[in-house]
Amino acid sequence: MVVIGISMRLVDNSYKVSAHLIEKIKVNGGVPLLILPGLESEVMPLIKRCQGFVIPGGVTWHDTDEVIIRYAIKHDLPLLGICAGMQAIANIHNFDKDIPSDQTILIGSDAHQSSNEYVHNIRVVSPFLETILKDKIIRVNSRHKFTVTKEDYFCIDAYSDDGLIEAIHLPNKSFILGVQWHPEDLDDEFSERLFTEFIKKCNG
Repeated sequence: MVVIGISMRLVDNSYKVSAHLIEKIKVNGGVPLLILPGLESEVMPLIKRCQGFVIPGGVTWHDTDEVIIRYAIKHDLPLLGICAGMQAIANIHNFDKDIPSDQTILIGSDAHQSSNEYVHNIRVVSPFLETILKDKIIRVNSRHKFTVTKEDYFCIDAYSDDGLIEAIHLPNKSFILGVQWHPEDLDDEFSERLFTEFIKKCNG
């Protein structure tokens, strides 16, 4: 049994997590463990039970995300950051609840905010992500107002058609990956490969 900690999001005064995300974890053999925001002393017992983590999308991130990301980095445990989760990974050295920060900027257009299932292509530029997706060009959804900028401590894995960073990973770690799109909402071969590889890494 591989336990995957999922950081929950506060939406309209309720803590929520995507049912699609939970299903992606379950069908690939993971057991989701939902982690509410809280003090480090409160969430650490749950975090220590996990073999991997997902930081999902949302309007912003919170202190518990920072605790999870730092724990995953320290112990080299697999972590998948989705949308705002990717932005949290990118900002871990300058963590703040308020977007934007030094590593996150407002896009300045609505081009990446759409409810459509597929919105634009991404171009994979790293062997790390190409090995997982087994392709250099894939089509993705897009629901974000902010984008990350280049920092020395992460590697860029993919760009959108208009040049925004769409995926990053931390070097010298087995699997700490952030993607700007929402693979949990896509039922295609690339999303399946991403979650399959993530759970595989969690299994060690």
